[in-house]
Amino acid sequence: MRVSTNQYSQMMSGSLSQNSLGINKIMQQMATGKRLLVPSDDPMASTRVMSLKREQASISQYLGNIEQADVALKKQETYLSSAVDVLHQMRDLMLWAGNDANGPDERAAMANELEHLQDSLVSLVNAKDENGKYIFSGNEVNTQPLVKDQDGNWIYQGDTGVREVVVGDGVTIQLNVNAEDMFFSGGTDIFNQLDELVVALRDPDYDFAASDIIERSVDVLDETLVSVSGTVTGLGSRQNALTTMQDGHSEVELFNNDLIGQLEDLDYADAMVQYNNYLLALQATQATYVKTASLSLFSIM
Repeated sequence: MRVSTNQYSQMMSGSLSQNSLGINKIMQQMATGKRLLVPSDDPMASTRVMSLKREQASISQYLGNIEQADVALKKQETYLSSAVDVLHQMRDLMLWAGNDANGPDERAAMANELEHLQDSLVSLVNAKDENGKYIFSGNEVNTQPLVKDQDGNWIYQGDTGVREVVVGDGVTIQLNVNAEDMFFSGGTDIFNQLDELVVALRDPDYDFAASDIIERSVDVLDETLVSVSGTVTGLGSRQNALTTMQDGHSEVELFNNDLIGQLEDLDYADAMVQYNNYLLALQATQATYVKTASLSLFSIM
């Protein structure tokens, strides 16, 4: 078969172009460190990498949610642990107030101390987060949870709404607790009970021997302690669950990163071999083309 000069020129040009493109591609791969520059480089591997990266994006979102949730839960636990300490101090004072050896002056001093402790407890319940949102108001984060109404009674203004955050595939965790569930359950609450007790302690003529106010106050406080302490325990359990989820996500994230690297990262040693092969082929084609281009019928006669 005869090959015309034009056909030969096209063959040489195609070979030069192919080898040049091969060299350029390998240089791009070496510059980026990636074997896969476009999906067509390895369709199956590219599909797998895209799937893994979508999973990585979800894991990254989960880890971010876990971090935010952990901060929120720890903050609530801190405030409520302080509330438990205040409640224990109140309980000690109540038991002391029940001692028949106390006179009006002693009981008045106890009333003052109980009032100070009540102020501390109210402040803890009405705590805000770093964004100025009330922590224990349920979903009514812009509403102060604990206030006094026109009649001077303590009331809860928030709701019992639950806020949740996604921390895994189909897994959510509750972010908040509310003051009503902890302090206003069962139709009685420690705040109004304290007001009643303080009034009695300041009344020099109040007959404590004929009244059960101390016993009732201690009972309400004990119920509150059980409720708040149980909530603190629950917050701790949620934090432990978050830690478990976080560890699991981190392990999967590391595994996925390693797998993505295996699929798309460049093997520099192999790339150098390919580069040299393309370069040798390019040089050989160029040399052949130059030599044959200079030939003619006159040069061999």
